[in-house]
Amino acid sequence: MDENEIDSREEGSRLEGAETSSESFIPKRALTIEPAILLIFFAWNVSAAVFANQIVYQTCTVAFGKNESLCAMLGTENETEAIQQLEKEVQPYSSNILMAKSLVESIIPALCSMLIGPWSDRYGRKPVLVSCFTGISLSYGSVALISFLSMRFSVNPWYYVLASITTALSGGTCALITISYCYMTDITTESNRAMKMSFLEAAVFTGLLGGTLSSSYILSWTNACTVFTIAATAVFLGLVYVIFYVEESIKPDELGTADNKLRELFRWDLVSELAQTCLKRRPNYDRLIIWFVISALAINILAMDGTQTVYLLFLREQFGWTVKEYSFYDATSIACIIFGNTAGLYIIRRVFRPSETVLAAIGFCSYAISSAIHGIATVSWQLYLAIGLSFMKGIAGPMSRTVISNTAPPHDIGKIFSLTTSIESLTPLASAPLYNYVYKSTLSWYPGAFNLISAVFYFSCFCIMIFVRIFQSMHQSTTYTSIH
Repeated sequence: MDENEIDSREEGSRLEGAETSSESFIPKRALTIEPAILLIFFAWNVSAAVFANQIVYQTCTVAFGKNESLCAMLGTENETEAIQQLEKEVQPYSSNILMAKSLVESIIPALCSMLIGPWSDRYGRKPVLVSCFTGISLSYGSVALISFLSMRFSVNPWYYVLASITTALSGGTCALITISYCYMTDITTESNRAMKMSFLEAAVFTGLLGGTLSSSYILSWTNACTVFTIAATAVFLGLVYVIFYVEESIKPDELGTADNKLRELFRWDLVSELAQTCLKRRPNYDRLIIWFVISALAINILAMDGTQTVYLLFLREQFGWTVKEYSFYDATSIACIIFGNTAGLYIIRRVFRPSETVLAAIGFCSYAISSAIHGIATVSWQLYLAIGLSFMKGIAGPMSRTVISNTAPPHDIGKIFSLTTSIESLTPLASAPLYNYVYKSTLSWYPGAFNLISAVFYFSCFCIMIFVRIFQSMHQSTTYTSIH
């Protein structure tokens, strides 16, 4: 079979897939999975800073055996020079625990994600959503229990890593992201997919904003255990919503049947099928474009995950911020991202009509600018300057995935997104140790050095998307020439 036959068959497959997509399930409600996604990311952010704070506190009291009243002053406005010195001693140990938690929540889900995507193509998206929400809810419940016990007994902070196991076994954030984007691809068309992807991302950031705004207040009014209990409750409510209100996006006549669907999940020939789908030849530079975008997303997550591992510790060390100050800063950042993902994106698309690839490049460039400013910042207002200059960074992820959705035929999307998310989820294997090592090595003389590493990674993503746009333009130019 020659190359022209392969290209024509691929093009026919894509057109056939597009017809199937247009006939696929279209929900009658404006909101589908967005409320559940909002709740789970609210839980994530309402507990994130408090969790890091709790790790530092229990490391100080249990691992270092310091006085409780002394350890309680860590990360507060009442830090003395002695407390600041204690912070420097406690932080490296605490960062190891946070790194271990990140690795547990990444390795197993990354492997599972390669199976979950093809499995969901056959048996539906909803079962995976239910699994993710169940596992994450149990993890937050376990964290709340450990926190409660630590109020009465000396509990080693390494037990918090064990609480992440149910999240890992259920697929975790890795599977949740994969299935969420597969679900949105199922229920959208090429014309409205970019905006719907952006609205999904806006739901993510709205949940993060709500969690950030309420986190410090809940902590000051109650305690860490209550914060974790609220997080567990929020995820449980999301689970209830998914069970009773989210409809399956795969048409009933396309769903597979099996006596034991769980056993079907561990069919490793699905991995072979996934690899063949992602590596097979495609016309018009499509395979190259898909892999370039996957690479950009992976590098982006590597920088984001690595930064997140040590960022709060950096703010405490460099600027002496408390949880309340961090919460206000994070809320401002998220509010700007929500604006960029909705109003900003809408205005830019209406006025300039850029392609999704150009929009993704703008998003990655915004990330690079933000990280560079963080790396050289010496006073707090410079961090807020970075927020204002990078309000479009939130569109990088959804626009990149839209490029993939519009490049590959619909029946391949689940497999490609599975591989994409698996690669993204494996990046903490490199990012967490890298950023942890850099932060500990530069803590005494340049705590913000890791931000410059992130800036380089984000700029690499920007360059990759520029190359993608060049290949797309080459195809469009070739098509125009052949027509005329």
